[in-house]
Amino acid sequence: MARLRWRTFVLGALLTAGGGPVMADDLADLKSRLDAIEQENDQLRSDLESMKKSDEEIVGQMSQLDKEVDGKADKKTDDPLSFSAKWNNGFEASTKDKKFKYHVGGRVQLDSVFLQNDPAFYAGTGPGGAAIADQDGLYFRRARIRADGTMYETIDWCAEFDFVNTVNDDPGAPAPGNVPSERNVIGVPAPTDLWMTFREIPLVGNMRVGNVKEPIGLEHLHSSRYLDFMERSYNQDVFYGPFNNGFTPGVLFFDNWDEENGTWSTGFFKNTTNVFAYGLGEGEYAWTSRATYLPWYEEEGRYLAHVGLSGSIRDPNNGSQRYRARGSLRNGPGSLNPVLADTGSFTSTQTDMLNFESALQLDSLLLEAEYCVSQDQNTAFGDVTMYGWYAEALYFLSGEHRDYEKKTGVFGRVVPHNNYGDCGSLGAWQVGARYSKVNLIDGLLDGGQLEDVTVGLNWFLNPNLKIQNNYIYTIRDAQAGPGGGETQGFGTRLAWDF
Repeated sequence: MARLRWRTFVLGALLTAGGGPVMADDLADLKSRLDAIEQENDQLRSDLESMKKSDEEIVGQMSQLDKEVDGKADKKTDDPLSFSAKWNNGFEASTKDKKFKYHVGGRVQLDSVFLQNDPAFYAGTGPGGAAIADQDGLYFRRARIRADGTMYETIDWCAEFDFVNTVNDDPGAPAPGNVPSERNVIGVPAPTDLWMTFREIPLVGNMRVGNVKEPIGLEHLHSSRYLDFMERSYNQDVFYGPFNNGFTPGVLFFDNWDEENGTWSTGFFKNTTNVFAYGLGEGEYAWTSRATYLPWYEEEGRYLAHVGLSGSIRDPNNGSQRYRARGSLRNGPGSLNPVLADTGSFTSTQTDMLNFESALQLDSLLLEAEYCVSQDQNTAFGDVTMYGWYAEALYFLSGEHRDYEKKTGVFGRVVPHNNYGDCGSLGAWQVGARYSKVNLIDGLLDGGQLEDVTVGLNWFLNPNLKIQNNYIYTIRDAQAGPGGGETQGFGTRLAWDF
């Protein structure tokens, strides 16, 4: 009807437009022209419908594509092996369910040491040691690369190597060629933490296999990243970790109890006297154990009391024992540092060690002390007993307190309230003092005696960077030989870990 009205309107207009009659031929021509116009209109309508349909199809296809892309993204996000990374005092990547974790990092400690020029004090410290004993030094105390993580939720692992470890390259050469010096002491990378831990084991909880720290001594088990002073007390060098950097190959079982207020650990190790995690010889094993408890723990460790007992029964390597101690400041690689107290090597069939540890934290004040005694049986001097102990106090001037790791029974990282540079903050500041003593004299066996007072100022710029400053005053009693008296020195350390 609309088309008929349109045609009638057009014909009527044409008939009246000229003011006169229209011929039949003209009408036919007009009709033909109108038919052509209508055909064009029909084609245009058809094309418009087709375009509309095509647009709807394209929109539908795009919508479906978006859904597929979103689905793939969701599937990728839900992939249990997809890692996400973050900063956690170092680079750390983990899966969403935490079944897999990976961390790569390390630690660097650059020391500058100034010692009193007193050759008489260092007399008798042995060849090589006396040569650099009273000289100033600048060197890297530690430079370690570390990778650690978790696999399949219940297996932890760690691989760490120290790249500034040193050895005497030619110890068997005739004297004086075998004297440690800058010419024949070389750097050799050595493993430190190199182990795998299996968790959630029935009855024992955790089992760690590899190169580990034996569970004896609170300060020994503290990571070198978190040391209160530049060097540990004499106990470390004499009892906890002589000749092997404090790491021993073996198997360690450990767990905690009483809602993590207590810890226990025990292990069997090859009693080594080298830094390369290997041991040769019949027997020569060590059984070492430790137990700790927190009789008082409040405000997430801001206030606590810690007590611990550890011990070790050891078959000496090659049937030989030696106790020795170096200074509380090191001015060069370990092979070149002077030995201030030394029993020398002597025969022994068994070594028994017992260690007592305690700590009290009262907000920013930390008090810590340890006593270690060691007895050797069937020596040329009979049964001989050596001992060492230390006591220290530390205080945060800026109000922080030490983090305590309940699962392992040790103190951990210092986290300043405000990092250096944040809103004008200077970070965290801590002062401390320590008295340390070791006695290597028993009967006819005289290795000397050392006493040391260390005063320190620690500046924590952030959780990963600190500057330590130590002043030491040392008294040496070398009854069996020359040397002895008193000396002093100053050292500073720039330390960072990641």
